[in-house]
Amino acid sequence: MILSLQLMSKAFDQLVAHDHTFDSQEENMEYVLTGATLIDGNGGQPIANAAVHVKGERIAWAGSAADLPPAAQNVEQIDVSGKWLMPGLIDAHIHICYNGSESVFALLEKHRDELVLEAVDICKRTLSHGVTTIRDVGGEQFIEMSLRNAINRGFIDGPRMKLSGRVISMTGGHAHFIAREADGPDEMRKAAREQIKAGADLVKLMATGGTATPGQDIHASQLTVAEISAVTEVAHMMGRKVAAHCHGTGGIRNCMLGGVDTIEHGTYLDEETADMMVENGAALVLTLGAGNPDLESYPLSPVQQADAERRKPMIEAGIKQIRGTIALARSKGIFLGIGTDAGGNPLAPHNFSMARELELLVDNDLTALEAISIGTRNNAEILDMGADIGTVEAGKYADLLVLNSDPLVDIRNLRDIYAVAKGGVKV
Repeated sequence: MILSLQLMSKAFDQLVAHDHTFDSQEENMEYVLTGATLIDGNGGQPIANAAVHVKGERIAWAGSAADLPPAAQNVEQIDVSGKWLMPGLIDAHIHICYNGSESVFALLEKHRDELVLEAVDICKRTLSHGVTTIRDVGGEQFIEMSLRNAINRGFIDGPRMKLSGRVISMTGGHAHFIAREADGPDEMRKAAREQIKAGADLVKLMATGGTATPGQDIHASQLTVAEISAVTEVAHMMGRKVAAHCHGTGGIRNCMLGGVDTIEHGTYLDEETADMMVENGAALVLTLGAGNPDLESYPLSPVQQADAERRKPMIEAGIKQIRGTIALARSKGIFLGIGTDAGGNPLAPHNFSMARELELLVDNDLTALEAISIGTRNNAEILDMGADIGTVEAGKYADLLVLNSDPLVDIRNLRDIYAVAKGGVKV
């Protein structure tokens, strides 16, 4: 549970109290956070007794408090001594329009307005758990586009968003019940253009079967190279990346031949497909918690329990496989990202699932510092937002996570949240 924020200094509360994200008062906001240990997201050693100068929405300076520029020394100083300061987390694989506690089929029968209201709550919940940016890779009725616009205009609280719109699958393919079904290169091109027309920042393909679709073989390829190439041609021509859901090696191979930019899940990556990913410069976005849920931290609803039982054989096989997949990807130098699959998988709830992902990276032999960098800096690069977010550096948005306890000693301390700020504003 998020710890109370009542201990925040009165000055900090006054500086960051807000109604709208982009109002003139916040454009003139300025303060310096002092005394915390800074984990900047770049992978270097933390800086004790750090200072972070926030001016407007962005970071003006960050480093050791001893080196604070004279111009910042006369700015309001907010003491956060004894805390740990790091970039806000970035979830590179989420489904913000689905609550995760009901089956997708039940959600599809709900009125659109009800889905919108639930999604607004999910946005606020996601942000309050330290996730300041998301990459949604499969929405519903373009609700996520409206959410993004409302957040950007300051009407509701929520994370920054990169969106794929509806996923594209073959007829009867994985997640066909929520997908834009298409067959053949021409239909694929049209489907991709439809998502971009609706406001998509990227395009998402379903290249293999998946656990969320009953009766499917997760190893089976579902799109031809020609179909995949048609989508990447359109997307790249319009400045968008293409992400592909893939478990089996055949699907990963087809995606590399077709020019896909990111492989989502990548459970059964092998030597050949790993080499292809390196050659293509493709990234691998892991989703570990969806197959290895944190059952001790939250009770399962009847729907979740039934889903867990149905997926149990696939989950157990995936857990055995994924350690080798991560080790292989790291040995080859594949660029890694991480996401929760929250909403799209009933076993990944919209709460501390992103913290759980980093915990599982540590369980798979990464250091806490490496895991944090993947969940911040790396994910920012995958979202093409590295110039604006992902690290605590001058010029970037002041998307900050302040912790009560040291996450490098115990990665589970990512759940011990003291405060979250987006664009310098406490949420």
